[in-house]
Amino acid sequence: MKLTKAVALTIVATGLGVTGIIATPGNLTQAAAKSTLKTFPKAFRHNWYTSAGKRGNAMKVTAKAVAMRYDTNTEFTHFNLHAHKLPFPNNKNKYNGLWIYAKKQKKTIHIGLWNNSVTLPLEGSYRVKTKTYKNHKIKLLQEVSGGNVSATYYTTKKLAAHFNK
Repeated sequence: MKLTKAVALTIVATGLGVTGIIATPGNLTQAAAKSTLKTFPKAFRHNWYTSAGKRGNAMKVTAKAVAMRYDTNTEFTHFNLHAHKLPFPNNKNKYNGLWIYAKKQKKTIHIGLWNNSVTLPLEGSYRVKTKTYKNHKIKLLQEVSGGNVSATYYTTKKLAAHFNK
């Protein structure tokens, strides 16, 4: 009786091991399939300013959208975040031109426009950093291009005016 139970346990354990080995490649394939971000990270969600004043450059980042004011335009242009599996299809033109995508690249978030028919100042790689100012830590959003910081956004217009003189 004990021998029968031991043999049965061995057969079941072996069967589970073989099943686990057979199922593992399918799981690895699913892990390899990546997609763009469905929402922006919480650290990115904020109002960001590069200069003071009513007509200064600004970005408003929410969970699934970005609104951007650039140059002397006083109106914000709104862009909705759209998630998609990677790699992208060859024909991205079927999507609305105001849809953006975001994907993680090393330590940054890359934001791009679905339809490449328009050049957009919003496109680029961004990262959130902290900085000490008057013994307080403040958050700042940096646009990074080729390892160099090309623009810095601050959480208030006052900080933006102070640092971006």
